[in-house]
Amino acid sequence: MFDIGFLEMMTIGIVALVVIGPERLPEVAAKVGRYVGKAQRFVKGVRSDISRELETGDLKKLLGDQKEQIDELRQMVHSATKDIESTTSGAMKDAQNSIGDIKKDITESDTATASESRIDAGVSTAASENSSAKDSGSDTVSQSASNSASESASESGSDASAQKSSAHGNAQN
Repeated sequence: MFDIGFLEMMTIGIVALVVIGPERLPEVAAKVGRYVGKAQRFVKGVRSDISRELETGDLKKLLGDQKEQIDELRQMVHSATKDIESTTSGAMKDAQNSIGDIKKDITESDTATASESRIDAGVSTAASENSSAKDSGSDTVSQSASNSASESASESGSDASAQKSSAHGNAQN
């Protein structure tokens, strides 16, 4: 506080002894000691208050910085959430469209398969009718061949019976 050395203290003590006198000097010294102690406690209290205020100011500043960072993080999370939701909803719409397309393809495929089945059933019915007609046609051809063979046999005699049997054999093959 004050730069008071040993010589200055001695000088103040001697002046106090002369001015106050030896009888009252102990009482005055005790009072001065109390006031110096009070002054030291006051200065110590002011220093601690100032340091607390500085720490509080630093803490307030630190808290303000922390709040700003927290707000920035909240904004980042909020924007990331919106991005994810938009991406997810787009993907969901695409997936639903794809599923709808697949369902349509399956329905169309089932319809086409049913139509092909009906067509195949119609073709096989027609084919069986055609084969029946062919079979009856080949019977007719066989009968015609055998009739012509009979006619030739009657004309040519023994040659006719050979032709008839060969014509009849060919018709069976």
